[in-house]
Amino acid sequence: MLQDFRHSLRLLRKKPAFTAVAVLVLALGIGANTAVFSLVDALILRPRQGRIDSLVAVFNRDRVKQSEFTNFSYPAYVDLRDRSGVFDSLMAHSFTTIGIREGDLTRQAFATIVSSNYFDTLGVSLVAGRPFTAAEERPGGGAPVAIASYSVWQRRNLDPAFLGSVVRINGTDFTVVGVTPKGFAGPFAFISPQWWLPIGSYDAITNAMFRERDTGLDDRMNHAVNLAGALKPGVSAGPALDAFARSLGVAYPDSDRDRTFLVAPLPRLGVSTRPQGNGPLPAIAGLLVLMAGLVLAVACLNLANLLLANGNTRRKEIAVRQALGSGRRRIVQQLVIEGLTLSAVGAACGLLASWWTATGLTAWLSSVVTFGVDFVVEPSARLGVAAVLFALLSTVLFALGPAWSLSRTDLTNDLKLAPGLLSRRVGGGSVLLVGQLAVSLALVAAGGLFARAAVNATGADAGYPVERQIVVGLDPSLAGYDQPKTRATYAAILDRVRALPGVEHASFASTVAFGDVQMSGLVGLPAADNDVDASLDIIGADYFEALGLRMLRGRGFTRAEEQRDHPAPTAIVDAGLARQLLGDADPIGRTILVRIRRGDEPKPHTVVGIAPPLRHDLFESPPRPHVYVAYGSRFNTMMTIHVRTAAGVAETTVLDAVRRDLRALDPQLAILWTRTMTMHRDASISAWSVRAAAALFSAFGVLALLLATIGIYGLKAYDVSRRRREIGIRMALGATRADVERLMMREGLRTTLAGLAVGLLLAAGLGKLLGALLYRVSPFDPVVLTTAAVVLSTTAMLASYLPARRATRLVPLEALRSE
Repeated sequence: MLQDFRHSLRLLRKKPAFTAVAVLVLALGIGANTAVFSLVDALILRPRQGRIDSLVAVFNRDRVKQSEFTNFSYPAYVDLRDRSGVFDSLMAHSFTTIGIREGDLTRQAFATIVSSNYFDTLGVSLVAGRPFTAAEERPGGGAPVAIASYSVWQRRNLDPAFLGSVVRINGTDFTVVGVTPKGFAGPFAFISPQWWLPIGSYDAITNAMFRERDTGLDDRMNHAVNLAGALKPGVSAGPALDAFARSLGVAYPDSDRDRTFLVAPLPRLGVSTRPQGNGPLPAIAGLLVLMAGLVLAVACLNLANLLLANGNTRRKEIAVRQALGSGRRRIVQQLVIEGLTLSAVGAACGLLASWWTATGLTAWLSSVVTFGVDFVVEPSARLGVAAVLFALLSTVLFALGPAWSLSRTDLTNDLKLAPGLLSRRVGGGSVLLVGQLAVSLALVAAGGLFARAAVNATGADAGYPVERQIVVGLDPSLAGYDQPKTRATYAAILDRVRALPGVEHASFASTVAFGDVQMSGLVGLPAADNDVDASLDIIGADYFEALGLRMLRGRGFTRAEEQRDHPAPTAIVDAGLARQLLGDADPIGRTILVRIRRGDEPKPHTVVGIAPPLRHDLFESPPRPHVYVAYGSRFNTMMTIHVRTAAGVAETTVLDAVRRDLRALDPQLAILWTRTMTMHRDASISAWSVRAAAALFSAFGVLALLLATIGIYGLKAYDVSRRRREIGIRMALGATRADVERLMMREGLRTTLAGLAVGLLLAAGLGKLLGALLYRVSPFDPVVLTTAAVVLSTTAMLASYLPARRATRLVPLEALRSE
């Protein structure tokens, strides 16, 4: 095999053009698959740090209504940790947003509030500093200490003085006491907190949006934390936890009655109050692997054609070797080793390309995802092994078949071949080419579907026009403001913004379309058990006017309802919620019960208006029912200012004025974003995901188109060289150049049409598979399928035309002289 390898290197050096094309094709195919593997490995396959993969998440379920889950209270966590006898170690964690003061600005960051045994339970050691202590975990202690992520430390140039430095969080100074390892994201495999805080700071730090109750952490009714832990060996967790839950229900009937506890594997994507797997990650990973695999298939079909063409020029060499005693196995081995040599070089180039691609994608993700991304893609043994396996797979796919075919020599005829003449007995090239065209068409069509979805997303709205709209995200609590100061700040902001020149209407709301956060509530009727899960928005006066909408019936909230609570709170429902609750009956003046979560005390509200339906997200269809309550009756810290500009006034002019006024009003204010609504929509995760999918699948399509073009040109060029004598005879007998050109193009057209016929079937099947990911595009969109077919057929015919035109330039005498 070593001799075969050296012989292969000599042969490849003698044919630099063939070698360069083959290595390029393999580098593209193997590189695409290795890049996809690096992403799938980081998200799903790579073991998480420490012993995270062996831990279980613990869930709190209603014993009667078994579909209802809730978090744990801190006292229940302590009971489970210390007295259940089930866990070797059990930790508590909760998630929130915090405000980090940087110079004159307050920046929003993602934080995890954890128990003191958090890192010990996960089996992870800090790279610097210490973990939290039991004293810092004590509820209400408010110990001002924090642990930073490695990426935060890296932004400080890994300065040793960072440990012990002071960072201002929500208006309070915290001392940095530790740094997590590189790539550590807690139980997550993608989104990483940037800061970890002790659970004793929960009451002072946690954003009100993430709280269930405003009572302290030591309240057994305050279900504030998620739990995860390591089970004791040999313990049957199910029965033991169920029995312990019953004992807590007896001891604390007001808070823990009718509860049961259960465990499930700790997922990679996030945390939830109910058991869940890894969400869409496996499906997305499988889809990426499928698309990359199709690209590799096109590359291998391409290489098989090239090897057939190249090998046919060596038929006499192969015949001579067999006449001298080489067996067929020996010939096949030599030809496969040549393919493996090409794969090795292609894999090395593809590995470099894949690392660069994955690194660029990571940087791209970090620039668009709101919270921290700690997604490390580095050269590793796993990546190298993957590239080697892809090289071996490619070799089997593209080299074994041609090697087996070329080793079936006809000694008598092949030994008679004069130098430069080619045998006619190599078949299969057209069949392989049809396969290339079919798979390429499917990939080009997939790219076209996602590209059209991305175009559609640029014109999306939430049920109201995005033009003349400005949104400003604010959260005064990130600067340490309490409820009275926050309310006063919002009142002053609205007064100033409403008075600005060019502002037609201004209001605020707790959520914004295309945003990262959507609040939910349960809405029902008195003496009825028909609660509807609805989107809950806390809004101010003139909200619908600021969106450019009119109420369908009734009225909006008044300035008085915006500013203070009233003995009889009012609510607005959208048409969909009104229909679900009351059918065709008039909801105006009716009393509805609104609660944030199951188990909360419902609060009666009087319906004063019916609003048009709105969507929160691109893929929300039909619109989710909405209930709106006034800011005066329901406090929230994070709000979005909605501004509708006057006709003829530039949005950017008003946007600059709003920014200046906010800074002049309160330099400490945490401004999360200031954008036009169009900018906000385009910056959303859903819109970005559509564009990212379009870019990714379009790249797969372009890559497949490039590989198919190379394959068509290579096979047609080989066909022209193989048929030099035939073309010479035809021209000697009177065929014109146009006749020869039509002959060659007609044969290319037949292959192209066959490839398109099979490819359209593949494209339809692939489109059906991708249908759920497409935004307002049919998976069988005729425009996309027709365009893909035209693009591919045009490219294929052009690739056929160039060798055909070269065939017409043959001099008949020179072609015949080769016989």
